[in-house]
Amino acid sequence: MTLGNSQKPLFLLCNDDGVHAPGIRVLAEAIAPLGEVVVVAPHVERSASSHAISIHSPLRVEQLSKNFYAVEGTPADCIMLACRRLLHRKPTWVVSGINRGGNLGIDTLYSGTVHAAMEGALHGYRSMAVSSHGRGVLNYETAGRVVRMLLERQDLLAVGDRFTINVNVPNLPFDELKGIAVAGLGRRIYEDEMVEGIDPRGRPYYWIGAGGEMFEDIPDSDCYLVDQGYATVSVLRPSLLDERANDQLRAKLPDAFSEAFQKAFARK
Repeated sequence: MTLGNSQKPLFLLCNDDGVHAPGIRVLAEAIAPLGEVVVVAPHVERSASSHAISIHSPLRVEQLSKNFYAVEGTPADCIMLACRRLLHRKPTWVVSGINRGGNLGIDTLYSGTVHAAMEGALHGYRSMAVSSHGRGVLNYETAGRVVRMLLERQDLLAVGDRFTINVNVPNLPFDELKGIAVAGLGRRIYEDEMVEGIDPRGRPYYWIGAGGEMFEDIPDSDCYLVDQGYATVSVLRPSLLDERANDQLRAKLPDAFSEAFQKAFARK
């Protein structure tokens, strides 16, 4: 199976809400005028799967329609499989979404949508994750228009190799957006994120993910700006290394233990 046979720009799409989610259909329609679109997404919802990959089970692929494929795996699995086996040419962009709900602040660590895009970045491809922030009925069309606008100005998104553009769009009609803003990562508050209950058999359970929409009031953060009505763009990279703190530790830690290791070596 090889996908992506034309000479148009190739957009590889994924998500974590599953291949049947409305957001990915809207995303495909929004991007279609820009080139060839291939969707390779989980066959069921895999929200909050972060960058997990399947190493204990095989990945099975089902074609649902032209250029739409369902994979029994995680979002990162889908991108890895598409880039290494399914596509016969390199994607111009890996675009993940449109996610049901925002991926703001610390959400970026948990989100399967964000990390599908991150997997694309690890393979060396330009990548973008896009989310519609809100609950209930979401205005995916607004997020689709924002993505289309950004991809039509790819020169503005040339920020270097192995980076992911994270886009969050308020759940508003397009003409009510205040604009597009570059944002830092905010701090969402999850005080009530776990629900405790009793199942029908009398066993206690705990359910993660019931948090509210509270956030710290940090100007120029994605949480704050989306709440103010702006679509936000943040540049992420697939690395957990804090280079500044690492350099500080390097300056003092090795010497602190050098004498102990020299004595141990001398006893041999």
